[in-house]
Amino acid sequence: MAGDGKTEVKSDEGSPLINGAHYKRTVTLWSLVAISYFSVAGGPEGTETIIQNGGVALAVLGIIVIGLVWSIPTALMTAELATMFPENGGYTLWVGAAFGSRMGDIAGWLQFISSAVDAAIYPALFLSYFKAASGLDNLAVWADWGIKATFITSMFALNLTGIGNVGHGSVGFMLLLLAPFVVVIFIAFSGAFTGTTLLGWEFNTANWYETPATADWSAFLMVLLWNMGYWEGASVCAGEIENVGQTFPKALAIVFVIVVANYVLPILAFSGLDNDWEAYDNGYYITIIRRVGGAHWGILLGAAQCFSAAGLYTSGIVKNGYLLCGMAEQGMLPSAFSQRLETSGAPWLALSVCVTLTLAFLPLESFTVILTVDMNLYCLALLLEIAALLRLRTTDPDRVRPYRIPAEGVWLYLLFLPAVVVSLFGVFWAAWQVLLLSLGLLVGGVLLVFLLELLRGTNPEWFRESSGVQHFVDTKAGDASSL
Repeated sequence: MAGDGKTEVKSDEGSPLINGAHYKRTVTLWSLVAISYFSVAGGPEGTETIIQNGGVALAVLGIIVIGLVWSIPTALMTAELATMFPENGGYTLWVGAAFGSRMGDIAGWLQFISSAVDAAIYPALFLSYFKAASGLDNLAVWADWGIKATFITSMFALNLTGIGNVGHGSVGFMLLLLAPFVVVIFIAFSGAFTGTTLLGWEFNTANWYETPATADWSAFLMVLLWNMGYWEGASVCAGEIENVGQTFPKALAIVFVIVVANYVLPILAFSGLDNDWEAYDNGYYITIIRRVGGAHWGILLGAAQCFSAAGLYTSGIVKNGYLLCGMAEQGMLPSAFSQRLETSGAPWLALSVCVTLTLAFLPLESFTVILTVDMNLYCLALLLEIAALLRLRTTDPDRVRPYRIPAEGVWLYLLFLPAVVVSLFGVFWAAWQVLLLSLGLLVGGVLLVFLLELLRGTNPEWFRESSGVQHFVDTKAGDASSL
């Protein structure tokens, strides 16, 4: 394994290093909280489908159980490995250090294509929320595409101003998103004992114990996993985070509390206002609040969910942009991907590739297919990451870990056993057509990895490691046996 020691980055103020090395760590605690929040959740929307297929009680129970057996171990893994490898690239560095650059490349591909497919959802979601908020339901096709293009361009422009501004913007998106939901929850719960809220809305706690007439348990579990995954998303920009050893664990702890409350409280609040379970689908919370409170409440909640889509898409650009940048800094991808703007330090080429992929995937508008492919690939990558954590505890026990999971030996394995079982479900539970699509993407990634290895051998000058960063992955060795 190459480059175990810390290489300090030194540059004069106002003269940033732009050839790959990050010139300044600008992401602070609350910026990281917001980026991580949008990586994992990004708002209560999506929980309507869980209610539709399992009912309120099982939705709340599922969030708590999956949170305990899947989300917490994943967050703990992220805290340990992101502070152990405090550079951009995240999970590619973890898997690459544990199993060699070839497996690191594959982990990077799985997460990259999963996030790229996922990000394609958000321009269409923004459009639907914008229409719900504005009442402009019958726009021409060109107007729909114009709104999507404006949305994509605006979020791209925000990312080009630098990761520090992305963090500040994400904090703003999070507050603007959550504030209206907090108000609605407070009003709804005011009727928990009387049956009538402060504003005269009918509220029935008995709805919490009803079950839908029909249930799709596959959809229930897949959407549940989708809502409770991606805790390692922000690790790709670890090289941009101030005092990463202390900041990352704190941020993940804060995000976990916000995420659980972000799901459970709206589920209880909105289900007390409406028990038409078959109607629950993405965006139904807006329909409920418009019916009980009037059009102005629908506009408010629709606008809030526009900020949700903005934060989610921005997070998607960050995850893939800084993944490509970090891999290039390590010499795993061509060094061109680590090139940064002098003014902001943003990896402009890597970010541009991510936005271009969004445009390519926009025609994929089937939420079910996108979600399932997304989870197939993500859960496979997560299994590699868990394996990397366990292997590194054995092969590299003395490396400094600013945060270390307080478990050793068999207890560490038992901690991750339920997460492995859940992840295996996420990999294989799908219609055969979707599994074939996921398999095709995996095979395409493997072929791309072998092409990268060939190019690294024939054109090594294309893959120069960046100065000013720690190097954790030996790109001259393809597998763990050579480390």
